Amino acid sequence: MKSFNNALSGIIFALKKERNMKFHFCAALIVLILSFFYRLSKVELTIVCLTVGLVIICELFNTAVEMIMDILVDVYHPKVKKIKDIAAGAVLVSAIVSLIVGYFVFIEKLWHL
Repeated sequence: MKSFNNALSGIIFALKKERNMKFHFCAALIVLILSFFYRLSKVELTIVCLTVGLVIICELFNTAVEMIMDILVDVYHPKVKKIKDIAAGAVLVSAIVSLIVGYFVFIEKLWHL
């Protein structure tokens, strides 16, 4: 139970402190609401949930990497910048993949409007 509470505390911290996490979380909520509104199949909903989860996970790891690097190095260092850029790149890749998945899952449903 303590591990669960610690994990939940980390998620809440990231939601409160990280602007991008707030954005991704709001986008995830909108996508999940649309998923039920458009009555996605079980397979489509599973794919959407996995994709949304991937973006949130990447954002959490990115936040953790940035905090670790800020603790370890308190002045600008080009290698630290690269590490942070790589972690941010993982978030970007996951967000692009989620857009592609969203396109393929929702495009037919949107055409019917």
